[in-house]
Amino acid sequence: MKINNSRMSAIISRVNLNYLTLLLIMIILVAVMSMRAPYFLSAANFAVMVDTFIMEAIMALGMTLVILSGGIDLTVTGILPFSSIMLALLMGSGMSFFPAAIIVVLGCSLIGFVTNLLRKTLNLHPMVVTMAIAAILKGLNLTITGGSAMSDFPDSFKAMSSMTVFGMPLSWAVYIVLAAFFIIMTKFNRNFIKVYFVGGNPEAAKLSGIKIERVYMMVYMISAALAAVAGILTAITYSSASYSYGTNADMRVITTVAIGGTSLTHGGSGSIVGTMLGTLFMAVIYDAFIMSGLSTYYQDVMTGVFLIAAVLLSEFFRYLKEKAR
Repeated sequence: MKINNSRMSAIISRVNLNYLTLLLIMIILVAVMSMRAPYFLSAANFAVMVDTFIMEAIMALGMTLVILSGGIDLTVTGILPFSSIMLALLMGSGMSFFPAAIIVVLGCSLIGFVTNLLRKTLNLHPMVVTMAIAAILKGLNLTITGGSAMSDFPDSFKAMSSMTVFGMPLSWAVYIVLAAFFIIMTKFNRNFIKVYFVGGNPEAAKLSGIKIERVYMMVYMISAALAAVAGILTAITYSSASYSYGTNADMRVITTVAIGGTSLTHGGSGSIVGTMLGTLFMAVIYDAFIMSGLSTYYQDVMTGVFLIAAVLLSEFFRYLKEKAR
């Protein structure tokens, strides 16, 4: 019996229970949906499924870093539409796409810088600061647009909505490149590895010589920059800018990251690969939800339920891991 218990403990300590749970649920869900709707596994439905959640997927990469550091970032729901609006204004003034896009991304990364600066200076919880910044941005977005969509883009910009890279839509290609970049960085780059140490134990990280404030600044700036990238890609997709883009995106992104195994209660635990798996899970769930004919009004309810479930499962798996040691 003791041998069996020791074997079980060894298995639990080595296997990522969160990944296995997600994969098992997805396999079951896909099997059920494919029987109910044969076209669920079609290439066309897969494309729709990915397109529906691709912007959240991009923002989830940055959110993973923030949550790994022990923080949270609610500004993404304001930055996404703000970046599309700023792009529309710059291009409307005669600026070409690439200079305008670079200015927008850099400008939005400064929002992340200011967010972290306020967190540090005022000694406030990141949720309070990011919630305030998000509210300010939402007000600015509505004021600038007057509640109307901005679609005065040149034809060359509108043509980008059908652009493909190796047969994939532009947004898919951007996501793949970004995901690969952050997977490599979090495994091999010193500055990104420090995020885990800071999130796990900021005091110990500080005593070991890590400049924790630089780490916080980096993750909030990256999160804001990726939200800006998502906003620019949204503007490209719809050939317009609107204050309504990204509504409740913060909750969907945070839920995605939590479902992927990044702990909301204990910093320093999680990965980009897990977030990618969480993204796929959420995309499948949302697609199955829509194809089942259920009202989309229940999507926010579902997001809240999944967020609570993700936190509870994360704590349960953490308990099993610690018990197996």
